[in-house]
Amino acid sequence: MATFKVPDLSNPEIRARLPPSQHKEVAGMLLQGCAHAGDPLAIVHILTAVYLGSLGNQPAQEIARLFPQKDIAQYRQLLDTIDLQTLEKTPTLIVEVLTLRGLFFEQAGQKQEAIKAYQEAIKPSTLNDPTGRPLTHSMQFPLIAPWNALGYLLKADKDPKVQAEAQSYFQKGALEGDDPLSYYELAAYEPKTSEKWLRYTSKAAASGHRPAILDLTGFYQEVAASNSSVLENGSIRHALNWLLTWRRGSAAKLAREWLHVASVVGHKPSMLQLAEYHKSIGHEEEYRNYLRMIVDSDSAALYKEEAPQLVQVARLRLAGTR
Repeated sequence: MATFKVPDLSNPEIRARLPPSQHKEVAGMLLQGCAHAGDPLAIVHILTAVYLGSLGNQPAQEIARLFPQKDIAQYRQLLDTIDLQTLEKTPTLIVEVLTLRGLFFEQAGQKQEAIKAYQEAIKPSTLNDPTGRPLTHSMQFPLIAPWNALGYLLKADKDPKVQAEAQSYFQKGALEGDDPLSYYELAAYEPKTSEKWLRYTSKAAASGHRPAILDLTGFYQEVAASNSSVLENGSIRHALNWLLTWRRGSAAKLAREWLHVASVVGHKPSMLQLAEYHKSIGHEEEYRNYLRMIVDSDSAALYKEEAPQLVQVARLRLAGTR
C-alpha cells in the first residue's frame, strides 16, 4: 500500500528522460503475493478497490487495473472462504470482510445473502474492538459501515414495511457507532422543525458531512429571519433558547459561521452569499477574497456543481473591483 503511494517525479522534463516509474506495478505484485498467500487484509484492500472502481471511483479503478480479471475472480472466492475465527484478534477486519461480502452479494442481486452478511457484521461481537482502531486501514479506501449499507438496502425496497426497518439500522449506527452518515440519514425521519432533527443534523455537520452542513446552514438562516416559522415549534425554541436569549444578532452570526463552513467544503453559492454580506458592510477585501474562492475552488471536481455560472459571475465582479 505504501509503495503504491510513492509519487512520480513532478518535473515533466526530468520524468521524460527516465523510464516509467515501476512503483505501482511493484505495489500490485506485492499485493498479489499477499493475496495469493491468503492474507485477508490484502484481499480486502484489492476487492475494496475493485468494488469502488465498479461505482466509478477513479483512484480505485487505478488500483483495480493492476490485477488481471482471473485473479480478481479468485480473490472474490477467497473472500467468501476466509475463516473469521482466525481474525478474532482483529475484529475490525472481520467487519470489513463481512461488509465486502454483503456489498458483492448486493451487487449480484443476492439481496437475502447481502442482508445476512451485513447483519453478521453488525453483531456486537464483531463491532467491539478494544484497541479502538478505525474501521479501515489508514492507507485503504474507506468502506461504508455495514449498518449504513444495510439501511440503504432496506430503504430502497418497494415494501413500506421493509423500508421502515432501515431506520433502526441508521439509529444503531448513529447512537451506538457515532457515525455521521447514520446521523444524517436518521435526521431524515424527523420533521425539520424538531429538536431531534437539529441534534442529528448538527452531529453529522460537525463531522464534516457536506449535505448536513448545507441543511444546517439553511436552518440557521431561517432561524435568523424575522418572523421565522421554525420557531413556532416549542421544542425547537426550547433547544435554541441559549442562542435566542444570548445577545441580539447571535442567530444571524451563527448562520454566517455555518455559511463559512459550507464555503470551506466547496459550496460556491455559500461563498457568494458571504461575499455579498461583506460587501454590504464595507469589507471590500473580504468581498474579493470570497470571489477569488469561487473562481479558484476546485469543488466541481469533487461535487456536482450546484451553480456553475457563479464562477463567471465572480470573475466579472472581481474585474469590476480592480
